[in-house]
Amino acid sequence: MRTFRKISITTLLILAFIFISNAHVNAAVRCSFDRDLEIGIDGEDVRCLQRYLNDAGFTVANTGVGSPGNETSLFRTLTKEAIIRWQLENNVSPASGYFGPVSRAAYQKTISGSGSISNTTSVSNNPSVSSPDISKLLEDLGITKKTTTNNTSTAGKSDAEKLIVKAIDDLEDAEDEVEDADDDGEDVGNAEGELEDAKDDLFDAIKFYFKGDYEKSVDAADDSIDNSEDAFEEAGGETREDIAERFIDRAEEDIDDAEEEIEEADDDGDDVDDAEDLLDDAKDKLEEAEDALDDEDYDEAIEIAEEVEDMVEDALDALDNDIKDKAKDTMNDAEDAIEDAEDAIEEAKDDDGDEDDIDDAEDLLEDAEDELEEAEDAYDDEEYGDAIDAAEDAEELAEEAEDTAKDA
Repeated sequence: MRTFRKISITTLLILAFIFISNAHVNAAVRCSFDRDLEIGIDGEDVRCLQRYLNDAGFTVANTGVGSPGNETSLFRTLTKEAIIRWQLENNVSPASGYFGPVSRAAYQKTISGSGSISNTTSVSNNPSVSSPDISKLLEDLGITKKTTTNNTSTAGKSDAEKLIVKAIDDLEDAEDEVEDADDDGEDVGNAEGELEDAKDDLFDAIKFYFKGDYEKSVDAADDSIDNSEDAFEEAGGETREDIAERFIDRAEEDIDDAEEEIEEADDDGDDVDDAEDLLDDAKDKLEEAEDALDDEDYDEAIEIAEEVEDMVEDALDALDNDIKDKAKDTMNDAEDAIEDAEDAIEEAKDDDGDEDDIDDAEDLLEDAEDELEEAEDAYDDEEYGDAIDAAEDAEELAEEAEDTAKDA
């Protein structure tokens, strides 16, 4: 049974503010600087500066010399680069990597009050939460602030911070969705219950974070995220899982439609090898999207599903190009057949052939020319299958006209 009361939105906002502020404050590293620091300087003040930069998120190095726990007393290029990033973040100009009087003043400003939570911290413009007595609030809620020790896992702290930020974002999204559903007159009873659980879990996550128990903080933040997602879904919201599934379903439909088009083209005797190869690649990529969905990596699943759709388009483009080439060739054949028919009709006229046959041949030739014109229009409209059909009809009519003229 929980030993704390249900949390109001105002209290959660205050706690979230405290957390976010605390997550970016570096109480554990305080340095005393009485000289300017630059490339080539050697001393414990350099080591302390490196520790401060690493702790503040402006990592000197990820591994090896200068990395967290491996700080050195030597000011070299990596230290300068980290200082430049820090200077840019803290509006120190010029951001040259030289740690002089302006940088020292900015450093003092960033750590002022970092050893404890200030009683004059302003949370919002709401008079009910402005300038709260934060220390008393934490005490009333049973939270005792503890400073991180060297035995605490930095990775665990980082994981807790990231998950709490996500939990806050998800809670806000869920609240908005529940409120919208409520405004629409929908039953949000279950969603509100999930929302209250999410708030309680978020409270726990922040509480354990301040107590330095990052493992429990991570667990509680995970629970808050799950409950917020449940509340969001109960209120009719579309979760990232829903979106990923929708994208994958759409990609599957695109593949099925493309497969039918390719099969039809193959039945018509078209060259579909390139299109089939590209579609096979799309099918393989779709399996990757489904694996990402199974692994609950929904953003990755969505991204891969979008790639699948692009690959299907490429397959259809390849198919269109093959059919386009065939349409052009068929139209050229029809033009040649029409020219042959014209020559045969002229020759029949010169030889005083049968006028009825010549008239029939001319009628057939006119029909062939009409079909060829339809083929050209279809080609211009990128209806290549229709262009092929019309061109083939034109060629048959022209050949019949030629035969009739020769019999005249």
